[in-house]
Amino acid sequence: MHHIQQYVLARLATLGSSRYRDIKPQDVEGNLFAYHLNHLLKENLIDHKDKLYRLTASGLRYVGQLSSTTEQPRIQPKIVTLIACQNDLGQWLLYKRTKEPFLGLEGFPYGKIHLGETIEQAAKRELKEKTGLSATLAHIGEAYVITYKNKELISHMLFHVFLAQNYSGELVSRSASGQFFWEEIRAVSVKRFFPGFAEVFRAVSSNKYPFFLEVKKQV
Repeated sequence: MHHIQQYVLARLATLGSSRYRDIKPQDVEGNLFAYHLNHLLKENLIDHKDKLYRLTASGLRYVGQLSSTTEQPRIQPKIVTLIACQNDLGQWLLYKRTKEPFLGLEGFPYGKIHLGETIEQAAKRELKEKTGLSATLAHIGEAYVITYKNKELISHMLFHVFLAQNYSGELVSRSASGQFFWEEIRAVSVKRFFPGFAEVFRAVSSNKYPFFLEVKKQV
């Protein structure tokens, strides 16, 4: 985003609402400023009513992601739901990723929470969309997993872990994000499973809920 647009959003974040003259930098030519102001209006980050400019809901979400020191967007940890589901044969529902990060690794199905969803709504949607299954879900714990490669951060996620029971439907074996299958887990191999999977699997299998895990891994 252009620095003039960043300036306008930062000003409105502190002023709440403002007239044109109060959000225009003094050293910026009028036509140039109007161009960037109109861009923010078209992107629905600000609106203009009763001679006052304000942040829209989209604008409020955007400035909420800005660093208070640099006023630049800050990358946030991902918040996702993870579903542990076991069938009557003692097999677990597993997911093998077919894209990076973690290409070729396996674990429990998981997916991002969409804006406006509750965590349970997100878990049910992810389970249905990716696997074709529906189930009764119980929120049993959380896992905070940070993964590094060559000492550089590659993944930072907070998992809301759900236990799926009384599932129904026919398993879809493949989706855009990976392959799904049932398998009994006899041992957890670091090379086979997602970073943090071993810790989550032990917590799920312990039947001691709720749990909270904080895991750092190198891959």
